[in-house]
Amino acid sequence: MRSIVFFDGPEHQTLLPLTYLRPAALCRVGMKTICEKWKSELNLPVSFLTAPYLSNLYPYTPTSSESIFINGACLPDKCLYQQIDKLGADEILMCQDSPMVFKGINLNINTIGDIARIVHERKSIEVDIRVIKYPEDILNLAREEFLADYHMYSTQRASLLPDSSTRVRGSELFVGRNTKIYDAIINTLDGPVFIDDDAEIMEGAVIKGPVYIGKGTQIHVGAKIYADTILGPGCRIGGEVKRTTILGYSNKAHDGYLGDSVIGHWCNLGADTNNSNMKNTYGLVSLWDIKEEAFRKTTRQFLGMILGDHTMSAINTSFNTGTVSGIFTNILNKNPGRYVSSFSWGGDQKYDVEKAIKVADMTFARRGIKMEKAYEQAIRYLASIS
Repeated sequence: MRSIVFFDGPEHQTLLPLTYLRPAALCRVGMKTICEKWKSELNLPVSFLTAPYLSNLYPYTPTSSESIFINGACLPDKCLYQQIDKLGADEILMCQDSPMVFKGINLNINTIGDIARIVHERKSIEVDIRVIKYPEDILNLAREEFLADYHMYSTQRASLLPDSSTRVRGSELFVGRNTKIYDAIINTLDGPVFIDDDAEIMEGAVIKGPVYIGKGTQIHVGAKIYADTILGPGCRIGGEVKRTTILGYSNKAHDGYLGDSVIGHWCNLGADTNNSNMKNTYGLVSLWDIKEEAFRKTTRQFLGMILGDHTMSAINTSFNTGTVSGIFTNILNKNPGRYVSSFSWGGDQKYDVEKAIKVADMTFARRGIKMEKAYEQAIRYLASIS
C-alpha cells in the first residue's frame, strides 16, 4: 500500500516559532492543516521526516511499497496532483531550489539529511508550487485556501440550521453537528461562514464571512469576528478578531483587539490584550526572523503578531506591530519588545522548564487531552538550547 511521507525542508526553520513543536505539514492554512488537505485528496496513510527532537512525537515509518515524499510546507492543488502522477522514479519536483515532491520504493532514507542525497541523484523539475515559507504566508493564503476548503467540505454532508433566534444574511452558511448558536448575527454576503461540529456561538456575537469556526470552539457573548479569520479547534474567543489564524486550542476569551496575526496552540491572551497591526507610517511591516536572527521585511502593510505555542500575556498587554514571540513565553510587561525569546518570564527571567511542563500538562488536561511523553521530551530539548 502506498503512503505519504511529509518531510521538513528549510521552511521548517523559516516558519519558526510556529514549527518549534510540529512539522510544517501540521500548520493550519485555511480550514485544514496541510497534512489534512493532502490526506483528503490522496486518502493514504502518512508519516513524518522531521527534526530529530520531534521524531518520537511524529515518527517516520518506512514501507516496502511506494512512498510519495512531500515537503510539508507545500500546498496541494489539481495541477500538482497531475504532476505527481506523471513523476518518474528518477525525477524530483523543485521550487526555488527547495525539494518539494519525489517518489520511491525502499529508499535508504532515515533522516531529513538524506533528502539532500536524493536531490543530488535525481533530475530536477522546477515547478510553481504554493509554499508557506514564512509565518505570514499563512495569512496571505488564508482566504484562498478557506474558500477552496469550504466548497469541498460543505458539499460532503448536509448543513444544519442555526436556532431561529439567529439572524443570517446570505446563503453560504454551513453549520456542523451538535452546535449551539443563539441570538447571533451571521453575514455571508461577502464570503461563506463554516461553523464546525460542537462549536458554540453565544448571544450577541457577530460573524462576517469569510470565517471558519473550528470544532469545539466557543465564540463568547458580544464577540466580533471579521473576514478572513480562521479559528482552529478548541479555542475560546471574545472581543474583536480580524484577519487572524489561530492554529487551535488557544484562548482569547476577553475583550481586546486581535488582528492580522498567527497564533499557535495553547496560547492564552489576558483580558484587554490588544495588538497593533499597522505602522504609523503605513509602510510594510518587518518581522524578527528567528533563523536569521535579524529583522526581515515582509510584503504586508497589515501584520500584527506571530505567537509560538504556549505564549501567555498578562491583562492589558499591548503588542507592537510585527511582534514575534517564541514558545513558552510569559509576557507580563505592558509593552513587550518586538521579539520575545522562548522560555522567557516577564522579559528578563528564564521560565523554569519543570514549571513550564507542569503548566503545559494542566493546559492539556483542561481540554481533556493527555500530554505525551515525547512532547515533554521535545519541550526539554528546546528549553536546553534556548
